Amino acid sequence: MRLFFVFSAGLLLLPATLSAAECLPATIRFSDKGTAEYIVPDADEATLRHRDYGSAPSADHLLVTYEGDGYWVPRQDLDAAQVVLGLGVDSFHYIGPDHCAPNDLPIALDLTPTGDQVVSIDTGVQPKSGLWKLEATPVTFEGCPAIMTQSMPANMVALPAEATTPQRLTFASPFHPDQLQMNAYASQWKATAPGNWETRAMEHVFAQSPAYGGKRSYLQWTLTVNSPDRISHRSEMHVALPPEAIAVFKTDHCAAISTGNWIRVGD
Repeated sequence: MRLFFVFSAGLLLLPATLSAAECLPATIRFSDKGTAEYIVPDADEATLRHRDYGSAPSADHLLVTYEGDGYWVPRQDLDAAQVVLGLGVDSFHYIGPDHCAPNDLPIALDLTPTGDQVVSIDTGVQPKSGLWKLEATPVTFEGCPAIMTQSMPANMVALPAEATTPQRLTFASPFHPDQLQMNAYASQWKATAPGNWETRAMEHVFAQSPAYGGKRSYLQWTLTVNSPDRISHRSEMHVALPPEAIAVFKTDHCAAISTGNWIRVGD
């Protein structure tokens, strides 16, 4: 019974929600070659930017730079700023965290974490806007002793309950998982292949769970755009077992898995 309480006590530390990571105001850097970059800085870069251009008047402002000059402009005035500067671009190269990528501009995601090279990727199939619903499967267990599966809260693995209600979604091109409106659970999405994305969901929550041998439990989400009308969503919670459990059950592998599908059910 002691193993049961060691395991369940760790899970009870996990709260229900996670706030999305903050995105700092972006810089739009135009060049005389007719190209433009949409850059979301980290805290250090933002500090250096503040030294030269001051702070953004509000969160909905962008810093537009061209030929050494910089201007803070409201986001909705970006097109007007291009007209004033005599510019016009068809797309923006994006540099920054995946979850901060704009969904209302034609962009090319940059998967290079450092350096100046921008890598445009094939984002795969583009889902269609309309009425979408998440249909999830029951949670199954892989490698977990029975006494532990009985103590595991299924709602920590199951996909968001509110997503199972049909909701109207508008998908900009290129598609990004943030457009599924799940930032309260996961925001650090990484593209791993065309139409395929992965993230560690609720990271700040799982950071409060016990660590054994330097390992903590974590929740892995994988999204795959299968067609314009279907997106698969796999949720895997990998549980870090305490040494006592590993010694008794002769395994260090325990995962709870739920697989669902976002399905377009109407216009």
